[in-house]
Amino acid sequence: MVKLGSGSETAGPPRSGALHAGFLAHLPVDGASVSVVTITGNHSTVSSSDAVATKLEQLQYDLGEGPHWSALKSRKPVLVPDVRSADHAGWPMFGHAVTETEARAVFSFPLHIGAVTVGVVDLHRLSPGELSEREVTRAMTLASAIAVQAAQFATADADSDGPDDSALVAGTRRVVLQATGMVLAQLDTSATEAFARLRGHAYATGRSVDDVARDVVTRVMDFSEPASGRPANNSQDGEGTDDG
Repeated sequence: MVKLGSGSETAGPPRSGALHAGFLAHLPVDGASVSVVTITGNHSTVSSSDAVATKLEQLQYDLGEGPHWSALKSRKPVLVPDVRSADHAGWPMFGHAVTETEARAVFSFPLHIGAVTVGVVDLHRLSPGELSEREVTRAMTLASAIAVQAAQFATADADSDGPDDSALVAGTRRVVLQATGMVLAQLDTSATEAFARLRGHAYATGRSVDDVARDVVTRVMDFSEPASGRPANNSQDGEGTDDG
């Protein structure tokens, strides 16, 4: 049995950062991150081993595509043993972006609680290489072992009044939810469209959704103003303004 705790003798549950530890200890991988998607669609990153793992998770969150999302939707592992030779037809933007990172292989495993998929574990290697059938089974077992804890950490973080992220872990991204609500009001649109505007602007400007959201929340950016909203969705070349 893999011990998922932090080893601390203090009371309470283990730190969420310990959730990725078992994957590094028992699999031939170099990094891991653990994310949870709530019923309301909020995406929470509760554990990340290093900057590369954080970058891979951020890229997939920002782009809305990649093995992470395929594993979440299919409820099955998605294995890419060589990112440079793989067919990235299912996630072309991420396929291009991942080749510019240090990762050379990526593997995504869904987190299940009963019949419900609650999140994803993303693993990576710094050199190409497959996971054996036994290693895939082990990764699935490890994912099952942490699913409830991951969901609990995400819920606790969402209810917390403290900071929602750190240098490695993006947390519940409450700032993105807040920014989505503000853009929704600014443009009198749906939450889905408001988030699409945030994501589109982030992609067009080469920034993360988290960074754009912070600009909205701090009122550096207002999507009701054409100069701010222009690159987000309605103009493909970034020139000109939109009516209304």
